[in-house]
Amino acid sequence: MQIWAENEDVYVLHSHKAVAWTVEKSEIKIFTKNAGKEVFVTETTPFTKLVPVEDGKYFAGLSDLQAGSLPHGYNFALFTPEGRFIAKVFVSRETGYCEKVRQSVSQYLGWFSSKPRIELVRSEGKITKIVVQPYYHDSKPCELPVGEHLVHFENE
Repeated sequence: MQIWAENEDVYVLHSHKAVAWTVEKSEIKIFTKNAGKEVFVTETTPFTKLVPVEDGKYFAGLSDLQAGSLPHGYNFALFTPEGRFIAKVFVSRETGYCEKVRQSVSQYLGWFSSKPRIELVRSEGKITKIVVQPYYHDSKPCELPVGEHLVHFENE
């Protein structure tokens, strides 16, 4: 899968090759628009959506791949156009960040809408909470914390 998002200055490109529990490749790359220079690259969980937040001041990567994202420990990330991560969070029924999560036995997690809106809540100028439009239209928005809130999975 290959997806991208942009703001006035950069392109954020994500690509991954994942089959069930095996992720052969998954990374984001950030390029400047004016020179096409790569400014950041890192391995990530396999995202299925990339969304600019606050007109591209931030970007969010979201994944509905349960098996593919478990080894990485997160299926949501918020990061800056320079590649600094603000949050890495794993969302599932068990974590309680969303009121309702559609979840298969191992492959799929439906927790965000098909066109997710993401709002950043601040206190004293700092981001304190991330609100994501949920999968089910009749449920409360998903409220995600800032920082790393990962799950740990050991593949035997």
